[in-house]
Amino acid sequence: MKIPILIAAAMLTGNALAESATTSKSTELMDKASADAAVIGTLANQTRVDVMQRTGGWTQVKTSAGQAGWVRMTALRLDASTNSNAAPASGGNVLGALMTSGRTSNTGTVGNGVKGLDKEDIRRSSPNYAELQKMQKFAADKNSAQVFAQRSPLVASNVEYSSQDKTGKRGGN
Repeated sequence: MKIPILIAAAMLTGNALAESATTSKSTELMDKASADAAVIGTLANQTRVDVMQRTGGWTQVKTSAGQAGWVRMTALRLDASTNSNAAPASGGNVLGALMTSGRTSNTGTVGNGVKGLDKEDIRRSSPNYAELQKMQKFAADKNSAQVFAQRSPLVASNVEYSSQDKTGKRGGN
């Protein structure tokens, strides 16, 4: 009879059992779990947050100042001292989260699938210039790349391009 009382008590506490985490780098706080979502703020490196729920590669968090939003899962380091009690995003409740409490390591994995593109996907596509500008911030000039390669155990290697036939397909495809 004690177990149903424990379960009921846990269900009433809701997300009060949320686990905590720390940002592992400066990261954007989004209004939705999507790369296309609006940026509602920026969390500095080492910002403490409470994890509210997860969906895919995104984690909903809440700061000590009460600001809530979504960050990429890879931008967080979960605290080892807390249990994994964040509410699941798929309509679950704390009961399901209780089943994972007591976890002692952060060994979960996430897989992201890649779907092939067909002609219709390519026809409907459009460039995202804002993401291109973000990506260009990571570009390295030739001198920086050479300095990095010299400090690292990298070895230069020339790779031949595959030949293309008249249909635009590379050899072997």
